[in-house]
Amino acid sequence: MHTNQTLVMNIKREFFAAILTVPPRKTVEFREWKPYWENRLAKVGPAPFNLRLLNGMLPPVPEATVRVEKVTFDKKKQQIQLHLAEVLEVKNWDRETERPA
Repeated sequence: MHTNQTLVMNIKREFFAAILTVPPRKTVEFREWKPYWENRLAKVGPAPFNLRLLNGMLPPVPEATVRVEKVTFDKKKQQIQLHLAEVLEVKNWDRETERPA
């Protein structure tokens, strides 16, 4: 079952680039286990869902949409772990040079 729900978050350049390399150097995105992220995840529902990653604030902002295949919670580290699958779309980013397009 595929959902059209999308969670949007900002991400630092180094992690953004690592997710978009072929093959990816990073396949799990981490967030602190806080009520803020629990509420955001509850709004999109259970995985799979889309994750829209934004790198920056001023246009043209590099962005990517990635499929999240599952979400896990590490109670010991107090982390939410978003397990990433395929990259669905990339805008304003050159995946070969790992720089904004």
